[in-house]
Amino acid sequence: MTEEFEDKKFVKKDFSNQNLSKRIFVECTFENCNFSNANLSNTQLLNSSFKNCNLSLVNFDKAKLQEVFFIESKLVGVQFFKSDKFLLSISFKKSLIESCNFSDMPLKNSSFNESTLRRCDFVSTDLFKADFKKTNLEGTRFHMANLKEADFSDAINYSIDPFNNKIEKAKFSKPDVYSFLNFFDIVIEE
Repeated sequence: MTEEFEDKKFVKKDFSNQNLSKRIFVECTFENCNFSNANLSNTQLLNSSFKNCNLSLVNFDKAKLQEVFFIESKLVGVQFFKSDKFLLSISFKKSLIESCNFSDMPLKNSSFNESTLRRCDFVSTDLFKADFKKTNLEGTRFHMANLKEADFSDAINYSIDPFNNKIEKAKFSKPDVYSFLNFFDIVIEE
């Protein structure tokens, strides 16, 4: 029998290295919890949020992530691309997201607002109208990604090849928008 939790608040719980697979969490809130190395494979997280949580190396294989919010949380080495893509909806705010893989994912309208995305992969990812406002994208790779109408206002440290990503009507701010010039064989003098 599958264990189900509805409208429950978990505060300062240590779930590190625990097997939480095949559980259902509906409208649950996790605050200051540690999920490092936890197994959340085949778990359903529906309309739930994580605030100030550590989700480093969490296993989301075949997990359903629908209306899941990560706020001021730490996510390192998470292979998001292995999660269930049906009705997928995830958003991040003021979070540290490092060495995570979002390749081949439908992330239309997703938000990464005011976060740090360090050395993450977005290969063939659909990021139509995604929100990267005030986000640090140091070392993050976009390849064959749909970035149409995405908002990179006040984002920093991005390197987006305009020749192998769709960037029509995406928003960028000075001075970081000048990073596009790195992809042309030109010399810019002061």
